[in-house]
Amino acid sequence: MENSRFNPFLLHFCKELSIRLESLSNRQKTLALAEFAELVEAATHEVLESYSSGEIDLQHYQNSTVFEEYKELAMQSIHSYSESNEKFEKITERHGSLIEENSTGDLINFEKITEKFNDIQSHLSDEVSRANQVIGTLMEQIKKLETKTTLDPLTKVYNRYALHEHLKTLLSKQNGHFDIFALMVDVDDFKKINDRFGHIAGDKVLIFIAKLLKKALRDGDRVYRFGGEEFIILLNRTDNEGARMVGERLLTLCRNNKPLFQNQQIAVTLSIGLTKIVPDDTMDTIIDRSDTALYRAKNNGKDRLEMEF
Repeated sequence: MENSRFNPFLLHFCKELSIRLESLSNRQKTLALAEFAELVEAATHEVLESYSSGEIDLQHYQNSTVFEEYKELAMQSIHSYSESNEKFEKITERHGSLIEENSTGDLINFEKITEKFNDIQSHLSDEVSRANQVIGTLMEQIKKLETKTTLDPLTKVYNRYALHEHLKTLLSKQNGHFDIFALMVDVDDFKKINDRFGHIAGDKVLIFIAKLLKKALRDGDRVYRFGGEEFIILLNRTDNEGARMVGERLLTLCRNNKPLFQNQQIAVTLSIGLTKIVPDDTMDTIIDRSDTALYRAKNNGKDRLEMEF
C-alpha cells in the first residue's frame, strides 16, 4: 500500500494513539468512552507539538504555510470529534433517564419508551451522518495538502512526490558533469515482520532503515521512500564501482545492526537494484531498470545487490 495515500498528521496521530493505547492496555482491560476521548485529544496535541517544536523538519515543506493548514485541519478534527462525543454522551444519558421517567416500580411503559427510543435513534443517525460529512470534507482538504509536502511523515526521508520533482529537474538540465546512479532498496520479507511482530514493529523497522540509509550516505545524496517498504537512493559524483561499493556497504550495515522491539532484536536484510541515469532517461525508465535489478536480487537469494545498465 503506497504511503502517498495517507497524510502526515494522520500517520503521526495513529502512531501516537497506538502507543498510548498499548501503554494503557498493560494497566487495565477496559476503557470508558470518556477515557478514549481524552486519549484522542492528548495524542492529537502531542503530534501538533512535534510539528511546532521542530521535531518534524519544516524545511522539507515546499510551502511554509502547509503546517499551519495541517494544524487548522487537526484542530477542526478535534472540535468535530469532541462535539460528536458530547452529543453521543447526552444521547446515552437520555436513554437512561427515559427508562427512569417511564418506569413505575418494576413496570415499564414499553409503548411510550419505544416511541422515545425511535426518536433518539433518529437523532443519533443524523449526528453520525453529520460527523461523516465533516470527516469526508477534511479528508478531501488533506489530500490537496499532500501534494504540497515533500517529506515522508513516518521515516523523515523525502517522499515519492519529491523524487518525481527532483528527477524532473535533474533530467531537464541534462547535466553530464557527474555520473548519477539510482538504487532501489527493498526490505526483505517485510510482510513476515509485520505478521510476526505487528505493524507498529514494522513501522519501527522502516524508521530504522531510513536512519541507517541517511547516516551511511554523503551530503548531496538523497533518500526517498518510494512506497511501502521500498526506498530510492540517488547518488551523485561517483562511478560504477563507487556506486556498487555504496550499495554493498548498506547491505553490510543492515546485516550488522538490528532494530529492537519490545526487547527483541529483529533481523533485517535488504535487496538492492542499481542503475545509472543516462541521457534521454525518464523517471519511468530509471525505475524500470532499477526494479529489474532488484527483482533479480530477490530471485538470487535476497540480501544482495544486482546491477542493470
